[in-house]
Parts: sequence; structure tokens; C-alpha cells
Amino acid sequence: MTDSDNVKTVPDNTIIAYAIPGVKRDLSKIIRPCKPSREWMDNTPGQYAYRCIPLSAANTMGWEILNPVDAEMTWSGADDGDRIDVKSEKDPFAPQPHFGSGTVTWYLPFLFRTPPDYGLIITGPANQDKQHIVPLDAFVRTDWVPFPFTMNWRITTANKKISFAAGDAICRIFPYPLGLLNDMKIEIRDMQDDPAFMEKVKSWDKQRQVDYQNQKKAEQQWAAQGKKPKMKDLWNSQYAKGRGSDDGSAEHQNVFKCADVVDTRKKTRG
Repeated sequence: MTDSDNVKTVPDNTIIAYAIPGVKRDLSKIIRPCKPSREWMDNTPGQYAYRCIPLSAANTMGWEILNPVDAEMTWSGADDGDRIDVKSEKDPFAPQPHFGSGTVTWYLPFLFRTPPDYGLIITGPANQDKQHIVPLDAFVRTDWVPFPFTMNWRITTANKKISFAAGDAICRIFPYPLGLLNDMKIEIRDMQDDPAFMEKVKSWDKQRQVDYQNQKKAEQQWAAQGKKPKMKDLWNSQYAKGRGSDDGSAEHQNVFKCADVVDTRKKTRG
């Protein structure tokens, strides 16, 4: 990605999703900012899972690419020919077998470009489980590679029908600075060597225990009254409010609000 190659440099705050040549559909409908909600989290008592701010924050990190058509697949198993049968509507971006070993592949309608020294982490949708199949993570040097990547899932159980509905999230992307991991290191230290921080840890733990006991009492009262617990009535999270930072409070982003995707191509689609 150099000027000498007549390749445009990507702006610092932009991920460019080049449409694969020949694709005319409105691609903004199959890529979106990650959604904060999860069905299994909705179904926890009092939606308890959303109290875990690190979990909820991870749900919203990045953008999701959606499955274009309804699809069903089964895998014969590694000891039985390693055959994958996929049934779906005809679509160039529908899932299909490609790599073997129980792996299902989605060819994506995008070739992504990131600013210099940034790549893309590719994963499945965060905190979203699916029976008998798991997403495969990857990291791609999208700051220079002139070729699209695929999204792959690996089937883990033979002879089980697996379904993906049109609109299901099958891929998540988010940018990552290339030098960060190389520049970081981990040191193991004794907490006693930092007495001020250790005191903060003890105070935080004490408050958490008080909050937990208050939450349990409130839940029991709601259950006795036959009412559904409300998170705001049960939850007094120091972490959610940014308490515990060095200055006493911090602007704590509990969820991320990634920008909506805009299709800037000329309106030449049919």
C-alpha cells in the first residue's frame, strides 16, 4: 500500500470494505456494528448476564458480517470420508466445504483495507454459542494484502444437522495495531510490593461482597412477591461506574458504538 504503486493510503480512522467486482447487491445490509444483546443473556434470571460489563462490552466490539441465505449442513466425520453436505439457496457467498477436516467456509463479498500498521482480527460473534460447530479465529494483514479472506467454522460433531438462518452473524471483525503485542510484556510481581494498590483491592472486594449480599436479598424478595427482578434494582457496580481508577472515577465505556456501515458506491445496482 504505497504511493509508488498508485495504491491509495487508507485514512487513519477508516476501514475500507471494497466490494468484490461484480457484486451489485446492497452490501450494507450484510455488515453491521455488533449488537449488544444475546438471546441466552436475555434468558438468564433477571437478565443477570448483562451485569457482567466486560461480557457486554465484548458483545459490541467491532462489526458483524451476516449469513446471506438459509443453510443446513452435516458432516460425516473424519473417520467416514470427511464429507460435508451443505444445503442452501444458490448464492456465491453461501457456506460451502473447502478445506476439509469438517471445515465450512464462507467467501465474503469484501476485500478489507486498514490503515498502515493495522490488521483485522476475525472471529465468530462474541459470546454466541452454537451447537456442534465453532468459529475459527484469524488475524489478517489487511493493511497490505491484496486478497480477500474467508470466514471458517469447524464442525465438531458428526451426523448432526446444523442450521444458519439468513441474517445470522457468522463473522466479526475489528482492527488491531500490529506493534501492540510486540511492544508489550508481562511481569509477575507480589502485590504486597504495592501496598496502596493492595489496599484498593481489599476495599473493592469488600464492597463487592456487600453488593452481592444485597443483590441476593433483593432477588429473594422479588421471588417471594412473584415479580421479575429488574437489573437496576439489583445492581450497584463499581466497575460499571468507573469507580476504582486512580483519580477516583473514570469515564468508563460499558459498550462500544461502532459506526454504521455506509455503501458509497454509485447507484448502478439493478
